[in-house]
Amino acid sequence: MPESVLRATGRWPAPSARTTTLLLQALLWLVLAGFYFAWNNRPNFRFDGPIWPLVGLQMGYAVLLFNALVYLIIPRWLLRGHYGRALASGVAALYGFQFWMYAGTRLAETYVPLSGVLRRTMHGFYVEGFWAGLISPGQQLSVFFGLLAICLFPVLISFLAYALVVDRRRLQLERNHLRLELGYLKSQINPQFLFNTLGSLHQLTRTRDARAGDVVLHLADLMRYTLYETDTELVLLSRELEFLGDYLALERLRRPDTVRLTHETTGTPTHQQLAPLLLHPFLERLCAGLDAAAPGTAATLHSTVAVQPEAVTFTLTRTSAAPLTYRPDAAVDAALRRLALLYPGRHTVALTEDAHRVHLRLHLQLPPDAPLAR
Repeated sequence: MPESVLRATGRWPAPSARTTTLLLQALLWLVLAGFYFAWNNRPNFRFDGPIWPLVGLQMGYAVLLFNALVYLIIPRWLLRGHYGRALASGVAALYGFQFWMYAGTRLAETYVPLSGVLRRTMHGFYVEGFWAGLISPGQQLSVFFGLLAICLFPVLISFLAYALVVDRRRLQLERNHLRLELGYLKSQINPQFLFNTLGSLHQLTRTRDARAGDVVLHLADLMRYTLYETDTELVLLSRELEFLGDYLALERLRRPDTVRLTHETTGTPTHQQLAPLLLHPFLERLCAGLDAAAPGTAATLHSTVAVQPEAVTFTLTRTSAAPLTYRPDAAVDAALRRLALLYPGRHTVALTEDAHRVHLRLHLQLPPDAPLAR
């Protein structure tokens, strides 16, 4: 790493995922080597002289078994419901252990100076009666328990390691999913609403209406926020409320005669933060429902934001003379999923509806020092 980068940051950069994986595996094998040396030096199973040939054979098979479990058997077969393949791989692991130890013992007897006790032990366990034992159920059961005693530790570690890998992948997928949904929410604001607003702006400019300048200012602020200020995990609550105010202002200009829009904020937002574009989908959906109203039908939409030091309550009420049904769309569903992922157990959404009135209440806990769920 360049010295200038280290001097500028004051610390080493975080290692890549591949480097972290290799370092963790190296640490695992060091711990496993210590385990096998201790296992083969237990009081009732002690050898004179070096035991590294036996430890090397056991370690080599443990490495193969660990990688087979973590990268093939567990993710591709066991967790996908291919139980036949998983069972066959277990049988293959049992026979593979016997062939591995048989071939390794033969090579060690030929090329490695072994102590007499270690030679007799390895030959008796892994060479003597090898071919006849392959078809003996009793011998295979004995080998299975022997394999379990030797490889139980790496098997448990492999399941734990895979659980950690799966959890990290799940969290990364959730983050990517949230980013996609946020992009989707942005796209929902742009097309139809933007076209309708531009159409209203065109009409206002043709008639030289003084409100045209306000439309441009509100629209510019709205688009600036959605395009440039929502690429972070958190935004100030005050900025989110300004965005809602701009949106409502544009809706008033679009529907000056048919809809009465009122908005009220109680409390003063200071340092509170929340995920961007979290409140807008519910408001936008209520406003979009007004497009289905019959011409000349009056409707009223009232929104209230109650700001507290550690919470915010967003209330929407829509009344209409003609029946209007509130139908949640994909943007609302995405907002509900974001709430469930980012604020688990810290939010409530209540919707009541009849033929002429829709009431929606969203309460969100915003502890100032508690981070979002990752």
